[in-house]
This record gives sequence, structure tokens and C-alpha cells, in this order.
Amino acid sequence: MREFKELIKKMVDKLFLVIWAPWGEENESDIDVSFGFVFKNKPNELCVISVDKDELWSPHISFESIPENKYSWEDFYPRIKMWMNAEDENLIIGKEYYDVTKSELFDNIIGNEIEGIELLKLEGNPEPFGLKILFKDDYIISIPNSDGNTVETKAFNKTNGIENFKHLGNVIHSKV
Repeated sequence: MREFKELIKKMVDKLFLVIWAPWGEENESDIDVSFGFVFKNKPNELCVISVDKDELWSPHISFESIPENKYSWEDFYPRIKMWMNAEDENLIIGKEYYDVTKSELFDNIIGNEIEGIELLKLEGNPEPFGLKILFKDDYIISIPNSDGNTVETKAFNKTNGIENFKHLGNVIHSKV
């Protein structure tokens, strides 16, 4: 969890949604979506926070190059619907990157520092299942879902996803 602690006080310069193409998915809640951060001090690096794809439970951090092929926020919902409806069988399934830096939904994240990070755990289980990244006036929750990862902020994808874990036990928030 040391890597997560190193993100505290980093300034978010750009923000991406990283999506595994949801070919034929029935529910938006099943889409594998993560956030990718470009920090002011590392303008050529994308820091992706997701779930460990090998075990589909623990939070995971990876670093990538800034994607050359990316879509805008305006493309997000039309493309998600296209994938979900399986409209074009010639599409190549893989990761897609959406630059959401200019979307007002993320105004309280862009240009702001990460003020803290909380690990989300089930009482009695030492392994965290998710993260809550805290900003002055917003937050990002990153937790596993049926196909990988899902995220939520104050204004985006507000599904109250942590509630889904409460049937497994008490959810504990602990600082990294």
C-alpha cells in the first residue's frame, strides 16, 4: 500500500476513464471502469487505479504511457451504449481511454491535490477490497464489480457501490 500513500498531495492535471469495452453487457453497473490520473509532476505518465485483474479483489496501481488513442468525454456514453448493444461485430475489444479533464463532473478533482486515501476493508479481513481517494470537495471510490472495477465520485456513477459490500460484513475505512 506504500504506492498509494505516495499519491497523497499529488496534483491531478488530467483525468481519464479507462474502460474495458463492455461488449454485450446488460447493465452499466457491470462495466469495468477505472480512473487514470496524470499528475502535474509526471505529465507523461498515466497512473491507473483499478482492481488486481488476477484476483479481482484488491486495489491495484499501474503506470502507463499517456494513450495515443483516446476519446473525449462527449464520446463516452454513445460508445458505451454501442458496445453494450454489440452493434458492430468488427470492433476490437480492448481498453479504451476517455479524457474527461474538461468535463464539469470532475471539476473538483482536476487541478486539486489528493488529500488522503482510505482503504476499504471488511471487518476481520486484512485485505482491502477498494479505495476512497479524498479531495477537498470530492472523492473517488474504486471497488471491484462483477467484471473488474467500478468507480464513483460525488457527481459521476453515483451508485453507492460500497453498500453492496455491507452484506458481507461491516465496511471499515482506514487511512493508508
